[in-house]
Amino acid sequence: MPQQANKPEQLAAPQDAADSAAVESGKGRSVFFWPLVGVAAVVAVFVIGLVGAVLTAILADPDDAANWVGIIRDIFIIVLAMEGMLMGVALIVLIVQLAALVNLLQSEIQPIVDNTSETVTTVRGTAEFMSQNVVEPVIKAGALLAAIGGVLREVLGLRRTVRRARAGSGKKTA
Repeated sequence: MPQQANKPEQLAAPQDAADSAAVESGKGRSVFFWPLVGVAAVVAVFVIGLVGAVLTAILADPDDAANWVGIIRDIFIIVLAMEGMLMGVALIVLIVQLAALVNLLQSEIQPIVDNTSETVTTVRGTAEFMSQNVVEPVIKAGALLAAIGGVLREVLGLRRTVRRARAGSGKKTA
């Protein structure tokens, strides 16, 4: 029975998750929708301009069409000049930002690298000290104890062998 009471709550949770996912997907759609509308508008303006230019060339008086083409050409030249100035300003901003980045690297990152190098040198010295004063004596003591243990095993092993040999020879004669 308690499981049945929980079932409506369990069903409500996935629906809430589905609703929030639908809201998020709607936001995701708008992220792609407006740039697509902008691109479509730019393409439409160019197509309309091209159709208008072709119709003007076909239907209008050649002298009149030449005047319109000259005006449009002048407008495009002005727009391109303004675009060039805008690119120049953007290039100047880029150079200023690059200078700020270089300054940041020199004033902030270089001290961190120097400090890290100092720390590595200290760790290296500490490791060498520990190796010479702690690890090496422990290894030598361990080797000495192993050697003493091996000698004792051999000595005790010889005693046992001698005892067994004496015991074995006594049994054979008995």
